[in-house]
Parts: sequence; C-alpha cells; structure tokens
Amino acid sequence: MTSPAEPYVAEGFGPVADAFRRNFTDPGDGAAAVTVVHRGRTVVDLWGGTDVVNQRPMPADGLMMVASCSKGVTATVLAMLLERDVLDPEERVATWWPEFAAAGKDHVTLGMVASHTAGLPYPPLGTGLQGLDLHRGPAVTAALAGATPLWQPGTAMAYHPVTYGTLLDEIVKRASGQSIAQHVRTLIAEPLGVDLWMGLPPELVPRVVPGLWEQQSPMTPDDDSAPDPNSYAAQRQAFLRENPPMDPDFDDPDEVREHYAAERPAIGAITDARALATMYAALLGPVGGVRLISKETRATVTRPQTDGVETLVESGTAGPDIRFGLGYQLASASMPGFGPTSFGHTGAGARLGIADPEHEVGFGYVTSLMRNIGPDGDPRWKALIDAIRGCL
Repeated sequence: MTSPAEPYVAEGFGPVADAFRRNFTDPGDGAAAVTVVHRGRTVVDLWGGTDVVNQRPMPADGLMMVASCSKGVTATVLAMLLERDVLDPEERVATWWPEFAAAGKDHVTLGMVASHTAGLPYPPLGTGLQGLDLHRGPAVTAALAGATPLWQPGTAMAYHPVTYGTLLDEIVKRASGQSIAQHVRTLIAEPLGVDLWMGLPPELVPRVVPGLWEQQSPMTPDDDSAPDPNSYAAQRQAFLRENPPMDPDFDDPDEVREHYAAERPAIGAITDARALATMYAALLGPVGGVRLISKETRATVTRPQTDGVETLVESGTAGPDIRFGLGYQLASASMPGFGPTSFGHTGAGARLGIADPEHEVGFGYVTSLMRNIGPDGDPRWKALIDAIRGCL
C-alpha cells in the first residue's frame, strides 16, 4: 500500500481527528497513527507525534512492531486456512505433529492452542535456551512438544504470550507446508496491498518507529511480589525470569535487525494502523475487491471458546479480563471495541486492531508510548472509538 502524502479524514469524521489530536496532550501520546475503514472505504488515516528514539516526526510510512496485535494477524491466517479446509479447530494437534502427543497432550486440539487453554503458556523451564531461541526455532519447538501441560488442557485459560505463535507456526507448517509468516504475505498483505510482515526485510528497518515503555513492561518479573509457591502466579514469575526482553537494545543495530527479522507469530508482526484496519475490514466485507473470509467462517472463529473455563493469572499485556474465540480476542471491559460483536486483538503497550460487524468498521491504532492496558482498556482508544461511533 502506498502511504498517502497527507493525512485524510472523510466528510463527517472530523471528530475523530479532534480526538486523535487531543490524545497527544491528554492523556499524552508518542508517535501514533489511527486508521478507520468503514464499509470497505478508508474514512480516517492519521499519524502524528514524535519518534523519540530516532528524533524525528512520525513518518507517513512509519512501521511498528505491534506485539500481541500479531496474534490477530495469526488468527486471520488460521481463519483463512480453516475456510480452505487445511485446518480444523476440532482436530488433535498430534494428527499433524505426532511428537506433540507426549506427556498427556494427545487430546489437545488446534482450538485449545488458539484459545490459550492448551496449558503451555511458556516454554518449559531449564531448556538452556536464551534470547530469541526461546521464541522461535526447532529447539524450543521440540521442547514444547515434549512438555507437560500446567493444567488439564481445555479446563482453564491462561494467556500464552509467545508460545501461542510458536505452537501454531509448527502446526500450520505441518498442515500446509508453509509458515505463518509466508501465509501472512501471500494471503493477507499482498492481496490487500498493505505493509505487514512477520519477519521484516532488513532494508525496511529504517522505517520502524521503536516503542518505549512509560512504566515497567508487564513481561518483566515482579521480584517484589510473593505469590503462593504452588500457584500459577508463582510459576509465571519463574518463566518470566527466563524469558528474553520484549524489545531489542535500540543502540545495537545488529540486535535490532535480528529481532525485527525473527518470525514470531504471537508478538513479532511489524505493520501500521492502515494494515490492521484494512485486514479487519476485509474480514467483514470486500476492501478493494478483496474479502478474506466468509460470514460463516467469521461466525466460527469468533464463537466464544473461553467463557466457561477458569481464567488463571494472565500476562498483563492483553488486559485483565481477556476472552477468546479461535485466536481472536473478543469484546470485554479491557477491549470494549464498538460493542459486543467486536473482535480483534490488543498489543502490549496499548496497540489495537479490531473489527466490528455491527458497525461495519475495521480499526487500527499504533503508538510508541507504551502503557499497561487497564481494566477499562486504554483512554486513547476510548477517545477515538467514542468519536468514531458518534460519526457512524
């Protein structure tokens, strides 16, 4: 997609521009962008603020690593492969990946992995792996195949921050012969003409606007807490101590390139607000003549999968009351969207991509000023979504 030279606001959507502008002073924002696609037509495309790391205004073609918004992209790949009968959410993972049946996982289904109920929220402790090797590659994949679930799969839900992507990537490779990153390009990015990668080409690194945490990242171990040693909360702290940092050292160009090039389908997508909004709009209807899935498939992948199971302490990166369909986050207090039919995915720091069938809207928002997502979502989202709703 060619980036426009000037921001765009369609007639009748001026209040969205006003809300976007106000966000920079109250509650404050860094480099940011928002795009709204309504009934297949872009009605808002705005960017602004400052890239603090690179000391420049937010570029019109600026890209960001969008953390767990990546999961919504991966969920879209799953939905498209489901529609093509390549995948079945009720099928056992071991059908495609026999080694995965070890340690009591023979009845784990694709749907359990995609809905965070498989019991493998982190790689097993003590693998000796470090850095990105804990996120992707044959060693961590083999470790997960041999791991024992932390609970009986399907009976509880705890957010799988990174293993969601590691597991699904191996399943998709075995079922389809291609990685999720390859499918992202051929099924989504190229047909829609959007800037979206799961593994960024090195020549595009200068376009990336780094994110900076205003507070401590929720993926940082909390050494001041003292959870019950037998609780999932205590297990999670142990896992986080082995987990690599979410972001590279921005003063090390080689580390930056390595992080951006890594294929991490749960957290590694590099994209912009335009691509998120366009992809989600194309799940609802045609955008530029391209529709990604049918209404029937959309109903299948947005059917609640976790409402009836126990929710364990989650990672803090997606909100405190998360609920899921087949990979997509469903509307909740911390991701309210436009209403109860909204679906999509939040990303650590308060990035957001959603679709709303009732309002026929695809929405994308990215920011470099990263804040923890609270019980009511992020106030920057609320201001934008309230303004959009008022314009429809």
